[in-house]
Amino acid sequence: MRALVFAAPGRTNPDELLGLPPAYGAVMELDPLADEGLAYAAALSKAGVPVEVHRFPGAFHAAFSSAPAAAVSRRYLAEETAVVARALRVHE
Repeated sequence: MRALVFAAPGRTNPDELLGLPPAYGAVMELDPLADEGLAYAAALSKAGVPVEVHRFPGAFHAAFSSAPAAAVSRRYLAEETAVVARALRVHE
């Protein structure tokens, strides 16, 4: 059943998520996939996977690429960059 984790992670049970690496999720408020993103993050957490979720009120799916100069886009990119930088420092 491990293949389901990669094909449709939101449909897995917590046991199938055991052992996955730490995860980061960005959830835009007006994204049609927002609920699925939050549910997946909750499932990862329930399985004991470290997960960090950032929510962006008022933002829509792909806002950061559609409107890169918008304040919410700049915030998203800054937070994502900080998450990646922290993850890389852990492995130094």
